[in-house]
Amino acid sequence: MRKAIVVLGAAALAAAVLVWARQASAPVPASQVALGGKVSDLSLAKLSGELASLYLFAGPRGTLVIFVATRCPVSNDYNQRMAELAREYAARGFGIVGINSNNSEPAGEVAHHASEKGLGFTILKDPENRVADYLGASVTPEAYLFDATWTLRYHGRIDDSRNASKISARDLRAALDAVEAGRPVRVAETKAFGCTIKRVPHA
Repeated sequence: MRKAIVVLGAAALAAAVLVWARQASAPVPASQVALGGKVSDLSLAKLSGELASLYLFAGPRGTLVIFVATRCPVSNDYNQRMAELAREYAARGFGIVGINSNNSEPAGEVAHHASEKGLGFTILKDPENRVADYLGASVTPEAYLFDATWTLRYHGRIDDSRNASKISARDLRAALDAVEAGRPVRVAETKAFGCTIKRVPHA
């Protein structure tokens, strides 16, 4: 009996590792929204479980979407910066939305993490990473900035260093200021860096 339990436990562990590996290695689909293109309304889930429209969270100046995680050390290094950006630019007319697309991080964990880390902006779950797939998001944190017409104006990193004392380029802040002023974003795309989004593979 003991041997059977051990074998079963090993099989369960192997299955869990296989699922994790598939999630970690699932390919990132190409974005369906190019810079200068408009995003369709998308369905996400509030942390309470009810479905919500992305357009519901629009601001009069535009909307900032950041893909976030609870367990990613890079995303966690940005918690304070994301919270500060959200407070400042929400007051300046932007909608701020965090999206958690990690299949490995349940809604209850996301809610607790947001409260514990002082993330005062709306965070939504992306069931089966459909929104991440639509936008081509690959890591956390990764930012998408839309203007008031839901046109994509910036995509990429928040800044150039996870170490706040070594930042030399504040790309997202510059993009927000440009969109607020109605100017073109000078650097409209940068390479985001962080932890890979743990996807549900789709055929």
